[in-house]
This record gives sequence, structure tokens and C-alpha cells, in this order.
Amino acid sequence: MRPGPYDDAIADLEDARPDLAIARDVLLARYTTFGIGGPADAMVFAHDDDQLVEVLKFCRDRGVPWFLLGGGSNLLIADAGVRGVVLRLAGDLARIDVLDDGAAIAVGAGAKFPKLTRVALDLGWPSAVGWMGTPGQVGGALKMNAGTRDGEVGEVVERVQAATADGVVSVDHAGCGFVYRNSAFPAGWVLTRADLRCDSHRTEEAPELSRRAKMLLQKRHQSQPKQRSAGSLFKNPPGDFAGRLIEAAGLKGAQEGQAAISDVHANFVVNLGGARAADVLALATRAAREVKAQFGVDLEWEVKRVGDFSA
Repeated sequence: MRPGPYDDAIADLEDARPDLAIARDVLLARYTTFGIGGPADAMVFAHDDDQLVEVLKFCRDRGVPWFLLGGGSNLLIADAGVRGVVLRLAGDLARIDVLDDGAAIAVGAGAKFPKLTRVALDLGWPSAVGWMGTPGQVGGALKMNAGTRDGEVGEVVERVQAATADGVVSVDHAGCGFVYRNSAFPAGWVLTRADLRCDSHRTEEAPELSRRAKMLLQKRHQSQPKQRSAGSLFKNPPGDFAGRLIEAAGLKGAQEGQAAISDVHANFVVNLGGARAADVLALATRAAREVKAQFGVDLEWEVKRVGDFSA
């Protein structure tokens, strides 16, 4: 086990809460769709609201940084890893319960979003067609208001619950502030549950909805690489597409180490096998620099970077 500045605090947490599942020095690459990332000092699995609030309070009081790791998509973790506590939601916080004869779903933020999508499609929820193909967990999908023009998850949200260091809070649909690819949940909130409702659901329409969703997913897969990635690397600038600009800059297929700009879609950086976060960062920096130099456009990262990239 590597020494770290938060070892004593984490040991105190283990002693104070023996009911918590805590793993030390966990390699994070296995938890990301990129397959990239160094170790975490500690990974804590919270199974209910009480455990989660207690961990958040402990981290605040002891000055221990924390990071919530969901499905690991849209994420680049530094080769040096993550200091402090990495949180994972499990148990009751990953449940999916169908209610009210299929008109409502209570779902934990730690549940897999593709599983929720399948459940909603089977119940005949039309907006779930637009969710198809979105990876990760429900909490991340809520934060980014996942979906397409065929439907966004925010459309069916009635209420969202979150844990903070001060306790549990909840907001109704208006308080979520859903917009295109975003929401208004404050920093420091860990989403734990959502109540979803679709009064227009028709179970008899489920086969047709599933057919449409699969067709859209197949079309998406044809335009995206099959190698491991974190999804779209940059946000699309107003009135244009990041992939088009990167390709026009002559960088399709460009490579740094074992990371490459996909020859299928230039806004995807793929892991050819053994890529490091430093490779991805170097390649992204090169792409952004060339696009700026050739077209005067500043590309903004869509993939979230976590950890120390200065090492």
C-alpha cells in the first residue's frame, strides 16, 4: 500500500464505521470505460443514505477530498490516481422499483442507466427511446439530462433526492433545472434517488418502442468507434461539430502513445491498449491547439478530468 496524506483519516473512518465496505489502493482503470486511471487511496461503498451522509460529513470535518465514481463513462482519471476517498453507490442506492402499474419508477442513482432504459421501454415509456445507448449510472444521467431529441430523462423526473454532509435533501422537477445536457444540482450534492413518472405509458407499445430504440442505437454504433473510449472528448462549439473541426485539421488517426483520435469519429479518442491518461491529454491538447490555429475555435472539454495531471 502506498503512503498518502489521508491514511490516518481513512483508518479512523474504518474504525468508526466498521459497517462500511472500504477498499484501499484500488486501481481505477477497471472502473472506467476508457480503461485508464491510477489508484484511489480508498474506495468506499455506501449502501444507504445514512452511510453516505456519514461519509460526506466525515470527509468535510477531516478535510479529506472525495469523488463520486459512477459508471466511469465521460471520465479521464489521471495516471497518478485520486487522493482521498472515491465513493461508490450500492445496495438500496442502486435499486429499481416499478410502481403504480408501470406509470412510475423509483430508482437509485447507483443503478445502471442502460438497465433503467430497458425497464422503461418494457413499460412503454416513449421518452426512453432517446435514452438508448447512454452508458453509466442513473446519477450521472440525471446530472447531464441524458437523452436525445427522441427523449431526455429529465422529462419524466418528478423528484430527486440527494445526500450532503448536512443530511438528505430533495427537489421537485422545477428545482432540478433540466436543460440540454445539464441540470442545476449544486456541487457537493450526491444524488441518491429519483422518482420518475410517465402517465402516457402504454405497455402494448413496448415492442415498437424497443424496435425504434434499437434502430437508433445501431445507427449510433455505426458512427462511433468500437475501441474503449470516454465518449465525445469535446463539446460541440456553437453552430459546428468538434469532430468535423478535428478531422478538417488533419488529425483523424493521429496518435500519442497508445491513444489515438478515432478514424471513425474524430471527436473520440480511443485506447488502443495500454493508453495512459498522459497520452490522452497530449493528444487532446494537440487537437485543441490545431483547431484553434486553423479555425480560430476554442474547443471545450466534455470529458471530465479527475486527479493530478501535473505528475
